[in-house]
Amino acid sequence: MTARSVSLAQQENLTDLRVQSLRLMAGFVGTIGLVWFLIVNWPASGGDSPALAAWLGGPLLILAAAQALIIPQRLSSLVSALFVACVSLAAGCGLLLLPSLQGAYLLILPIIFGSVLLGERAVFILAPLASVFSAVAGLHVFGLTPGSAALWLPIITTLMVAIASWLSARNLYTALDWVWSGYEQAHANEQLARQQQGELRQALKALDEASYRLERANYMLTVARDQAEEARRLKQQFAQTISHELRTPLNLIVGFTELLAGNPEYYGGKLPAAYVRDLSIVHRNACHLQSLVNDVLDLARIEAAQMALQPEETDPGLLLQEAANTVRGQVEVHGLALHTVIEPGLPRIWLDPNRIRQVLINLLSNALRFTEQGSITAGVERQRDELVFSVADTGAGIAPEYIAVIFEEFRQVDGTTRRRHGGTGLGLAISRRFVELHGGHIWVKSQVGQGSTFFFSLPLQQLHPIVSPTGPAPVSHSATTTPCEVPVLVAVTRSPAAASLLSRYTHGLHTVIVPDLEQGRRTASQLAPQAILIDQSSAPMSLGELQRLGKEWSLSQTPFIACPLPGEESLRQQLAVDAYLIKPISKASLWDTLRRFGENIDRVLIIDDDVDFAKLVSRMLTGNAVRRYQVVSASTGREGIALVQHRRPDLILLDMVLPDMNGAQVLASIRALPEGRQVPVVIVSAQDELSSSNASPGATIISRASGLSPVEIVRLVETVVEMAIKTDGKRPGHPEGLAPRPVSPEMPPHLGTGPGLSA
Repeated sequence: MTARSVSLAQQENLTDLRVQSLRLMAGFVGTIGLVWFLIVNWPASGGDSPALAAWLGGPLLILAAAQALIIPQRLSSLVSALFVACVSLAAGCGLLLLPSLQGAYLLILPIIFGSVLLGERAVFILAPLASVFSAVAGLHVFGLTPGSAALWLPIITTLMVAIASWLSARNLYTALDWVWSGYEQAHANEQLARQQQGELRQALKALDEASYRLERANYMLTVARDQAEEARRLKQQFAQTISHELRTPLNLIVGFTELLAGNPEYYGGKLPAAYVRDLSIVHRNACHLQSLVNDVLDLARIEAAQMALQPEETDPGLLLQEAANTVRGQVEVHGLALHTVIEPGLPRIWLDPNRIRQVLINLLSNALRFTEQGSITAGVERQRDELVFSVADTGAGIAPEYIAVIFEEFRQVDGTTRRRHGGTGLGLAISRRFVELHGGHIWVKSQVGQGSTFFFSLPLQQLHPIVSPTGPAPVSHSATTTPCEVPVLVAVTRSPAAASLLSRYTHGLHTVIVPDLEQGRRTASQLAPQAILIDQSSAPMSLGELQRLGKEWSLSQTPFIACPLPGEESLRQQLAVDAYLIKPISKASLWDTLRRFGENIDRVLIIDDDVDFAKLVSRMLTGNAVRRYQVVSASTGREGIALVQHRRPDLILLDMVLPDMNGAQVLASIRALPEGRQVPVVIVSAQDELSSSNASPGATIISRASGLSPVEIVRLVETVVEMAIKTDGKRPGHPEGLAPRPVSPEMPPHLGTGPGLSA
């Protein structure tokens, strides 16, 4: 039987079928054997004694039938094999008894029996044996010549019957597989129908009870909320697992292939051209796969409301020109022309330049992929209260039935595996999400054979550069929303983890992320926020400095909050290390980090349990002809500590997750050594900053230039006490017990416009 996925129940049924067939064959063969035995032993007058073959044939058939009927069913495979063997020997005896080679046709019987009882593969064993036996008997017993037709006719007939038996058995087992698959599917559908029927009855009963038991409905709502929070936690955990399990090995592939192609002298000389060409193919496809993983992670973050926008005032014409220059080389290599059309005098606009640049590059890359001749034109113009970007090509165009679905995830114009053009169907979906997060929309116009033009618009009104608010689903607020309708929080931080924290767990607010105080001042003057939050890890502030900021920014009624927020800088400060790198890392980022420590760094110690990653970093540091470092690696924390004691390194690259101890323990042990107190340490970790960080040390300062009224002091104390009580019952799956929840009605979303606050 061919290699198929056969369930245990199917195998048992097949065994029962073979046993029944075996018993029928045993009765038939036993009858023939008995007749044979009686004929051989029938009293006859005169004549020679029967030959040995005549005496063996009948008993062999009787023995085959007897053991098939007596031996237990659990030994059916062994019984079937013995049965076929006995019948084969009896057929051989019959062949020797007949006066010519025509008795070779008797060997067809064991072939047929074997295909039924032992499976289709048995034909390929029995048929050659029968052919060889017929050939030997014809040459040595019946004296036939090798070229005799009487010799080859039985052999050819036997082989043809064997092939027919194999095809019949194969079709039989295939049909059995189909029948069994159909039975299992029908059984599964039946079970599903019963389950759905039961669920429907339960739902009807719940609906009947819901009108009389409102308290029960409230309880179910609470359960549903908890389930939604658990689903959000699982989605975040899945994204983290994918990031670690896929991006880290991809980082190794990209890094090693880049080193092999860029620094061949490290491996003993210049590589052959064919070798470099194959390496470039591996590198290009690994980069494509890494880009796909990043796209999937971007989608997961957007769905989980973790995609933080970091807007700034941007020149839209310059942004379009930068995106066009990024792909210009690829366009020219394909023999196409790339044009840019930028309307003069366009106003600057608040947007996240990285995200919009990614949208433009996605659209330009799609145009390049589907355009074989002609040109690509990228433009931007003002239309009333919007900026409209466009990317036009002279490619194949899009059929009308596909236009409605091309912005969905994993949807392409040609979704078959034999499509001519590459891609994963994520670029347009991610572009749509990025545009919608900015309050805009995206669309396409196309004609088959004449090309396509993709458009997306961004509002020209003061776009709130927000991170997507957390809720049951990501919501994109309009740019015309005023601060009076939705309170605005301006957060000054460079930490993506802090931006993610604020986006997920601040509700009823437009959270505006700015990287420095100067942009915070400009943003506050335009948006009139209800609160200013300053990350102490990025910009340390004292009480006096906060009060001075309130006066300088003309926000005497606005509270200023300064506290440490999670992120790379916060983790670096907590661990007292010199730098913090997040995997995957590139050669450029690694060298940029090491250059901060000057030319005195020569011996580098890598402490990482991933041997391949340690080898990649070693290649990056030693594969440069201008500057080479001495690299030593350790796969455990204790081994790394021992190497520090043996010979003091000039710098340590430390992973936070090791098999014997965590990175913080290793760091503390190294700092306790006289040799390791002054050694610079760079953390290299693949963990998510937000989920892996502990409580951030430092004071939280709240200041308002105009002061605080007694009523507001009482409200502030109540809020702090309520926060302490809720923190005691930490929710699993959220950092430090946080859980996304609406602001309590008793707690104002901001401190209002009272006479003043200072703390």
